[in-house]
Order: sequence, then structure tokens, then C-alpha cells
Amino acid sequence: MEDNLKEAYAIMDTAKTMPSLMTASAKFDLIATKYQDQWVAQYYSAYTKAIISYFESDVVKKDLYVDEADTYLNKIEEIGTNNDHVFVLKALLANARMAVDGEHRWQEYGPIFEENLKKAKEVNENNPQIYYLKAVSIFYTPKMFGGGAKKAKPYFEKAKEKYALMTERSVMVPYWGEPQNEDYLKQVNAD
Repeated sequence: MEDNLKEAYAIMDTAKTMPSLMTASAKFDLIATKYQDQWVAQYYSAYTKAIISYFESDVVKKDLYVDEADTYLNKIEEIGTNNDHVFVLKALLANARMAVDGEHRWQEYGPIFEENLKKAKEVNENNPQIYYLKAVSIFYTPKMFGGGAKKAKPYFEKAKEKYALMTERSVMVPYWGEPQNEDYLKQVNAD
């Protein structure tokens, strides 16, 4: 399973286009089907669907991708895994729902996003994805509602510190987000 995950992750990690993401997603789905009792196999299928939803322009399709991600999340919950990575994934999926229609969904999904980041932090405050997701959320929140690059910068910096502390860089322990965090840091520092 780990070799298969590495192969699919390599495709996803370097994907710059929707077709590449779809290829990675299809590979993760096959792995998830084969290893239904492994939370990490389900995790990557859910994660990739959420990422695809951000790139999709059709609002209906965006929601359908997040629906598919929720299916894999439900399998993780059936397996009984409840670690910091699962809470981060739940926050990511709530954020993906908000990204479809933030104006009408922030009141429902904003608290779910925050609650799951809080739970992840209670389990493992050194998980950098907690701070990365929070930073991205603030970055894209309009300034008049307390967001923007300046407000997000401390969270991107905290994520960078936490990524530097990561000793295990294995596909079996999700570690996504570091290159994207660096890109955002360059952007906020340029402002």
C-alpha cells in the first residue's frame, strides 16, 4: 500500500493541471478500494477530492467532489481513526464547502472548520497543517471581515516553524502543504 500511495502522491504533489489531479485522484481511489480498512488510504482520496473542488469552476461539480470526499471521510470514521490528521481533513472539507458559496455557507461551515482545527490542535499542536489552513482561511477572508494577507502572515509563519519540526516525511503520515505555505509567505511578505 505504501508504495502505491507514494506513486499517487508524487503525481498529486507535482500536479499543475486538473487532468494531473484527476489522475492522482483515480489512483488514490483504487488504493482506497483495495485497502478499505486503512484510514490513510481513505484520507488521500478525500484530500485529493477536496483539492480538486478548489480547482473546479462549476459550482455543482465543486459540491459533488466534496460529497465524494465526505464518503471517504465517513469510511475513516467507520474504521475508528480519530487523530489530528482526520480533524485537519474535516476542517479542510468544511473549508471546501465554504469555498463553493462562502457568502451563504460561512455561518454553517465556519464553526465546523474552527472546531476541527481546535480538536486537531488539542491532539497535536505541532501539526503544521492546522496553522496553514487557518492562514489560508484568513488570507481569503475580506479585510472588512478581519482577513487579508497581514492578518494571515503570523499563521503562515507558525506553519513554517511547525513544518521545520517535522521529522517524519512519510506518505503514511500526511505532510502536505509546505510548498504552498512557502508560496503564500512570499506573497504576504511582498505586500
